[in-house]
Amino acid sequence: MSVEQNIYDLTLQAAADYYTTSKQFYIMKVDSNGRACLAGDANADSIGILQNKPKQYEAAEIRKVGISKVVCGGVITIGNKITGDSASKAVAAAASERFIGVALETGAAGRVISVLMDSGYMPAS
Repeated sequence: MSVEQNIYDLTLQAAADYYTTSKQFYIMKVDSNGRACLAGDANADSIGILQNKPKQYEAAEIRKVGISKVVCGGVITIGNKITGDSASKAVAAAASERFIGVALETGAAGRVISVLMDSGYMPAS
C-alpha cells in the first residue's frame, strides 16, 4: 500500500490541464513561463511530483520533500533511485541520470508506489 508524508510542497500555476488528463502523481518541472509542466525525460530539471489534479492556470501542488506517491512507467524495485520517462512516469534511474527519489515499494507500469523524495545524479558506470 502506497503512503504519503508531506514535509514541503511547492505551489505553482499549472501549465496545462492535468485534471482532464489525470496526471496526479506524475513527475514535474518548471517551464520557461514559471509554470508547472510534465518533466518529460530522465535528465529534465525535475522539481517534484504533482499531488493534485489542477486545470490549466490553477494551483499545482508539487511534493518537493517528504514521501509521495508516483505512477510507475516500468518495473521499479524497492530501493531503486527513480527518474522520469518520456511520459513523466517513474522509472529506475540509469548511470549518469538525474534522480528525484528512492522507491519505497516495488511496482510495475501503471502502478502507484511510494517514493522518498531525494535528488542527485547516478554515478557513471
